[in-house]
Amino acid sequence: MSIGILVFLGVLVVAFTVLKIGDVFSPWFLTAAIWFAILFLFLFNDILDPLGPQFYTSLSIWVPIFCVSSLLTYYALPASAKREEKATSIDINKTIFNVLFYLSLVMTPFYLYRIMQTIMLFDTSDMLYNLRLMAIYGDENYGILNYTYVINMSLLAVAIWHYPKIPLWKLLAIYFVCSISAFAIMEKGMIFFFLAATVFVLYEKKVIRVRTIALGAIAVVVLFYLITSAREQADTADEYKLTFLDFFAMYILSPAVAYERIGEDLSGQFGSNSFYTIYLFLNRFGGDFEVHTKLQNFVWVPIPTNVYTIFQPFFQDFGQKGVAFFAFFYGTLSGWAYRMFHNGSAFGKSAYIYIAYVLMLQFFQDNLILSTVLVLQFFFFVWLMTQDKIHIYTFKK
Repeated sequence: MSIGILVFLGVLVVAFTVLKIGDVFSPWFLTAAIWFAILFLFLFNDILDPLGPQFYTSLSIWVPIFCVSSLLTYYALPASAKREEKATSIDINKTIFNVLFYLSLVMTPFYLYRIMQTIMLFDTSDMLYNLRLMAIYGDENYGILNYTYVINMSLLAVAIWHYPKIPLWKLLAIYFVCSISAFAIMEKGMIFFFLAATVFVLYEKKVIRVRTIALGAIAVVVLFYLITSAREQADTADEYKLTFLDFFAMYILSPAVAYERIGEDLSGQFGSNSFYTIYLFLNRFGGDFEVHTKLQNFVWVPIPTNVYTIFQPFFQDFGQKGVAFFAFFYGTLSGWAYRMFHNGSAFGKSAYIYIAYVLMLQFFQDNLILSTVLVLQFFFFVWLMTQDKIHIYTFKK
């Protein structure tokens, strides 16, 4: 079964490439190529348990439905009559961009300072680990500072497309505040986001080629290993050293194996796992719903891991039917976003960065449905910065 699926995925990747159906960042190519790479790497696996039928069934459902729905949506939607060259820079609302930019320069250091005030109350030798625990279990409300993370992501998505129409120092400043945001919660997601966004835009602007992307991917894996190793050593007081093979197996391959260890959720609450952030949001306004913690339970495969691929929340809530439905939803949304990107709109170009980022990490976990509130905020800030019809005098009327 595994060889058959691997061959099928390989045929898809070759067909999309030879027939020039989209490019390497099209939704269908990303999905087929990523899962092909994961299965190919498992041919050399001698660390993890083997993949199981639950995973293979979900993958066999996900890829065809996703690819067909994304392709049909993309080609069914009309191409813009005034389509721009997708490789060009975008025009933005400079007033709103600058307001958010200078807000970020003030908010980001202050956000880190507020977090460090709490962290310094504990043992400073475990600072990195405590930062992560605070991000996962902390319930502190920092008011407007809570928007720092998503504002920085939005600024970056717009700025890298707008460059070189903005000064280089502004772009570098945005990279810097994004790095601070990542450090504040010890999360690799932000680092991967700005690396993936940079590679995506440079490729679309024809500055780099696929070979550069491959070399960059290797560098990213090494960088993440160093970050994770530092965090693990802080947690275990140097009693345990994470090897590179352990890291690679844990973060790249283990989610697919761990997926076999989960079952359907029988709690009775509709979509408890898929709509985690929605229930969390509703509870803040007086609701009484079960809200799962950010940190999933660890399983041994045989190394410990607590991520279960993009399929996890959909399968737990709705079984394989849920995997099929969300494959269609994801495919349709991605196809629409890719059409907007190709039509050349400033919003479409910037917004598709997040969609591409989500699809690149589908082997790891879901970063769209489980982050609904953050995604909506991201799209809102991106939309604001790309609306040339909104001016200061608009708000005075």
